[in-house]
Amino acid sequence: MQRQSHNTLILAKKYLIEGEFVFFANALVVEYIVFLLTVKPRYAIVTFSKRIFNQAMSDENSILEKVISTKEAQEIQAFDPLEVVNRLMSQLHEKEADILQRRFGLQEAETETLETIGKFYGVTRERIRQIENLSIKKIKALKDASQLLYNTEHVFTAIFSQCGGFLTEEKLFEKVFERDKNTLPHQRSVIFILGKLLAHKFVKHIPDEKTRYAWRLRTASIEFLHRVIDTFHIIITEHGNPLEFQHIHEKVKTTDVYKEHGEKLTEDVLDAYLHISKHIGMNPFGEYGLRNWGIIAPRRMHDKIYLILKKDGNPMHFTDIAKKITDIFCKKAYPPTVHNELILRKEYVLVGRGIYALQEWGYRPGVVADVIRDIVKEAGRPLSRDEVVEKVLEQRIVKRNTIHLALTNKKFFRKNADNKYEVIEEQQISEISE
Repeated sequence: MQRQSHNTLILAKKYLIEGEFVFFANALVVEYIVFLLTVKPRYAIVTFSKRIFNQAMSDENSILEKVISTKEAQEIQAFDPLEVVNRLMSQLHEKEADILQRRFGLQEAETETLETIGKFYGVTRERIRQIENLSIKKIKALKDASQLLYNTEHVFTAIFSQCGGFLTEEKLFEKVFERDKNTLPHQRSVIFILGKLLAHKFVKHIPDEKTRYAWRLRTASIEFLHRVIDTFHIIITEHGNPLEFQHIHEKVKTTDVYKEHGEKLTEDVLDAYLHISKHIGMNPFGEYGLRNWGIIAPRRMHDKIYLILKKDGNPMHFTDIAKKITDIFCKKAYPPTVHNELILRKEYVLVGRGIYALQEWGYRPGVVADVIRDIVKEAGRPLSRDEVVEKVLEQRIVKRNTIHLALTNKKFFRKNADNKYEVIEEQQISEISE
């Protein structure tokens, strides 16, 4: 029996690679893998144990995976849930289709309540509810719709399986639609299909202390999701700063959960789980961190200014900072508001005319004379004019003449016999004043 299954599998592989039959494999099946063969009548459905499948496929697994992946990608790309819904609606009576379209917003209009639809038709809200439920049952029972629903279930199963069984609606829409098709009617058609037509396979994931609202396969493990999210939280908290996705991926590979379940933790799965986490967020630059960090979820003007400067990595004029904030956060930032914040906060240092930098980059606060005084003191010896200019230009975006002018202030600096500059100490300044 084992030999026969093995031979059939090799034949199945041959026809699969040649593209002569329709292949379907549910990635979440535990005990059995089912191949649907339509090459010849005598090859109907072949079922064999997972152990035999793994043994027979080990030598050519990568080829098969590529074929499966390519086929699924093509199916997803060609899939249009709104078209599916419209085809199903066309098989209902006009009133039944209209009620469902209004109720779930499947056209351009917004969703309508039972009461609103009831008033339009002159019946009670309860009667509209009955028609809604009966119409959905009718769709499921339609003989002509069975293959369409089967194919639709297959596509959604493939999408969710690739992502570990869980997807927020935002990520789900990204997976299903190209950008030009990600419209409200298209999105609502997905929700209608999952929630009403495929409810036996998919269910809403209710938010808890660790996760946000999402959709999931009924067979997906919430316990495993929580464990992976806990791992993310530990990694980010220990690092203490935002991390890009690839850095998180690399750090996950060093954890116990990856050692135990590495084959499950693909990039698609990690990406999906990160977006489900309630306490982990992503900033506009694609970096992940805790949602209560200002650099991840900037709410105040200070948070936005800091994030812009941090990511740019260079001093910026306050008007350029305001423009970047407007562009990135899609909300007008006024230059005077930004300027006031920069002036008031000690985190920012004025390094040129209207140009600010982060103090954490090593910029010294104060005017040019203050910077010169610190530089000479740290040097521990008198400095030539050129040495002072070179050091100041590392700290300030000013003209050389501005530095030369500051050095002429005899209240703070003096030349020695070697024509080098020394700092006049505060006590000496006091004696000169007296």
